[in-house]
Amino acid sequence: MSKYEITSILSEAADWNLFDANVHLGPSGVHGELSLDTTGLLGEMDRYFVKSALVSHWTAEEYDAAVGNDALERDLHHRFMPAWSMVPDDDFLQTLSSRSVSAVRLTPTQHNFSLDTWCAGPMLDYLQQNAIVTLVARSDIAWSDIATLLENFPRLPLVLLETGYRSDRYLFPLLKKFPSLYFDSATYLAHRQLEYFVEKHGPDRLLFGSRLPLFTPAAAMGVLASARIADSAKQQIAGGNLRRLLNCAVAQTRVNS
Repeated sequence: MSKYEITSILSEAADWNLFDANVHLGPSGVHGELSLDTTGLLGEMDRYFVKSALVSHWTAEEYDAAVGNDALERDLHHRFMPAWSMVPDDDFLQTLSSRSVSAVRLTPTQHNFSLDTWCAGPMLDYLQQNAIVTLVARSDIAWSDIATLLENFPRLPLVLLETGYRSDRYLFPLLKKFPSLYFDSATYLAHRQLEYFVEKHGPDRLLFGSRLPLFTPAAAMGVLASARIADSAKQQIAGGNLRRLLNCAVAQTRVNS
């Protein structure tokens, strides 16, 4: 039997202390047949040994950011770290700052705003000043706009989600130029792609992500388990890197409060 047979992969993952950076909770109008409530999401996490998850709410992404944030707060579990929805509005920013915020998810396409400074400058400055982990899907931001955003806000911990397996020629130069840029592994699934990245660039900038409930965690887990990299690197990708970023956000918020 291959050491990469599914039961051995899951057994290895049980020791990773997995922290998933890319998870959605709640009802979805687009993906209703796949959406999960709190109990269902916890069941999937248990099935794949995911200890913690950075969770966004479908209602915030598909309908209304404020309503979705209220739903996320209501549906939270101690194993969920909320990734609050945010829009560039002064009143919204003031309301959100009253919550304990370590991570946000920006959806500029769905909520119809620009990430340029003339539109989102105050919001992005707030996120940078508080070292808040900022998630944005690759489908929501052009490669050139990532460079512009990080030139203007170089200390913003930006996590690019769902880059896809053909991203390297864009991704590598951006990672080299901007130390605060990270990306998740949900769609970084080409053959030996992850281990090639770690060999060339190290494990520090890559975060485990599954894209639950749209994807199964097994895909990203299998790639990580079968990668010919050190166990310490697997531990960093599986959750160590994300925990470090979130701890920095908590520490910075205490300094600024």
